[in-house]
Amino acid sequence: MNNATQITEHHQHVHDLLTRHQLKQALDEMATFVKDIPEWELHTQFEEVQTAYRYMLQYFRQNISDPQRPKLYNDLLRKAFIMNDRLAMAQFELCASTLFYATLREQKQNSRSLSDYLLLFESFTENIALAELMPGDNTQSEKDRLRRQHEEAQNGFFCKVWTSPLWDAAWNEESHKVLSSMLIPVNDLALFISAVTLGALEVFDLQKLLFLFDAYQHEEPLVSQRALFGLVLLCILNEGRLSMEPEVQARLRLLEENPSFIRDFTNLQITLLRTRETKKADRKMREEIIPEVMKNHRTTIRFNEFDEESFLNEKNPEWKKWEENTALTDKIQEIGNMQMEGIDVYMSTFAQLKSFPFFRSICNWFYPFDAQHSAVLQVFSEEEQKKSYIVRNILRSGFFCNSDKYSFCFTAQSVPAQQRDLFSMQLEEQADQAKEIANTRITAETVTRQYIQDLYRFFKVHPRRQEFDDFFEKADLLFHHCRLLKAFTQRTEHVAQIAEYLFHKEYYAEALPLFEQLGAQAETADAERFQKLGFCYQKEKDYGQAINAYRRADTLKADTLWTIRHMAQCYRLQKDMPRALECYLRALDIQPDNLAILQQAGECEMELQAYEQAFARFFKVEYLNPHSLRAWRAIAWCSFLCGKWEQAEKYYRKLLDEPAPDAADYLNAGHTAWVQQDVSRAASLYQAGSQRQGDTEAFIELMMKDRHELEQRGIQAQDFALMADLIRYGAF
Repeated sequence: MNNATQITEHHQHVHDLLTRHQLKQALDEMATFVKDIPEWELHTQFEEVQTAYRYMLQYFRQNISDPQRPKLYNDLLRKAFIMNDRLAMAQFELCASTLFYATLREQKQNSRSLSDYLLLFESFTENIALAELMPGDNTQSEKDRLRRQHEEAQNGFFCKVWTSPLWDAAWNEESHKVLSSMLIPVNDLALFISAVTLGALEVFDLQKLLFLFDAYQHEEPLVSQRALFGLVLLCILNEGRLSMEPEVQARLRLLEENPSFIRDFTNLQITLLRTRETKKADRKMREEIIPEVMKNHRTTIRFNEFDEESFLNEKNPEWKKWEENTALTDKIQEIGNMQMEGIDVYMSTFAQLKSFPFFRSICNWFYPFDAQHSAVLQVFSEEEQKKSYIVRNILRSGFFCNSDKYSFCFTAQSVPAQQRDLFSMQLEEQADQAKEIANTRITAETVTRQYIQDLYRFFKVHPRRQEFDDFFEKADLLFHHCRLLKAFTQRTEHVAQIAEYLFHKEYYAEALPLFEQLGAQAETADAERFQKLGFCYQKEKDYGQAINAYRRADTLKADTLWTIRHMAQCYRLQKDMPRALECYLRALDIQPDNLAILQQAGECEMELQAYEQAFARFFKVEYLNPHSLRAWRAIAWCSFLCGKWEQAEKYYRKLLDEPAPDAADYLNAGHTAWVQQDVSRAASLYQAGSQRQGDTEAFIELMMKDRHELEQRGIQAQDFALMADLIRYGAF
């Protein structure tokens, strides 16, 4: 097999067979290709698994009792998974031209071990300190040499770890020496964790996953949070095979009682979910915020009408905002608000700035920002960094991810130093804001956000991104869907935060089962949770369940106007007008002069043919709001239904005298003229309505929907075809 696509398909096919526990078919599929791989150890292991499985089947057929059979079977499955990975890797190495396998072939010529790299990294800080003691100009040149040597070693180190084979005991031991070193710079250790994760994403390795569990215990957030991301993502992507790994499950159980892990785990979930907003933020920046910022005036929004459909989308104003500082109207503040919420607002801006030579080395996409990196010092010298607001504050802040900070530096390189100084002086005037940004503490949350944004840029922007599986697009990033992580996602505090976030971002279908879970727990079953549960059901058009949730909310917190109105809307959408009216009447007891509720109650009464009560509601709305078009339409139609033709005519004329009458106004005015035997006026009104509609046949279809009402009021069945053709002919 020498085609990369065929290798991928075959590997996935065997993987699927093993996931379904079809071991015999999987071994048969692998047998075809094992013989072509020049790794005798793999041949031997394959034959051992085949032989062991045949013996197991024979014992099973003879009904020989073996309490160890389940464990042995899982061991064979585990070995088969590993052989399938090794088989694919060996075949890819022979023919694949991807960056990973090209780098793997190069690294076979790299004789340095992890211990060699560890020695280089541990000595770097000491050597830099010694260089400071050198006389004259030798100090700077020696420091520059040491930095270049260190950065070359970083690239080789990353590539070696990234493309490392399945770890054996020696690899595992050396990796833990790197992890436990007290002298290695933390940035190098963070790079190491990223290389381990990226390698395990390419070819799964249980030992690398177990190593990430250990790395999560590291005291440095730069290390622990990167390790957390790696171990969680690997659990999600390899859920099937890891269900047969008792050691992984044991390690997860050890973390269940760790409060800091639950906090970090929940933060990681929310941070990953925020990546969904990146495209929205990009579109908002380009289409709304930037154009609005460039304007010199504000647009005043006027609300002339209350609208029932928009009310359906209205959240309860009593609910606390999931995030603070929302509802900002100033567009500059809106950018800051999105940024403070953790939304990646600069993806599109900095995506265009990843073509600098710095990003040709894959390790630099994951290297934490370092103002002492030689590429940064070429732009901002150490002296300039000490006095420059830009480097000292902006590039130390937690607002920009590491990758974007490097891009910012390289972009600034094209700006003359004199202009950079002028810009820096202008920014220094904003001292308070500068102080606030400079004091942004690098917390675990900041590290996670920056790292996820770095990863997002790598998988979305890297020139060879097609060679990598973009987990942002392909993986299910809702942790509670992964059985391995279920224990963490059942914690009330986790469920509540994720439910509130999803609700806040209007992912109602995903928030719904979480609010159901919270509603089933006595300690979290409050009125607000049931309101939100009902709202989720309502947005998903499950009105029966929405009513049940609203009833529970009403029981826990009675006479809440928002709850009663939404319950009424759901009854109305179910065509249960009597119960809808009951709810509206309850609402009117709370707010007797609420125009929207009066209108909605009247519409229910009109549906129930209680015309006089309906008129009373509509006329009260008109009295309180003399120019309410919705009230006029309701009075006109109610008048039509109960045969008050002159009153209907009066209100339709008022509607048609408006600057922009609706096509439906012409339609209903035509109905009123027709039932009064004024065929000519009816045809003219219909034709005008058809023009307003812009689609003659669609307008005729609307007319036909009212056929029953018109026939009840004397229009002959055969006349509908004639009127339809009159509309089609237009004016004679």
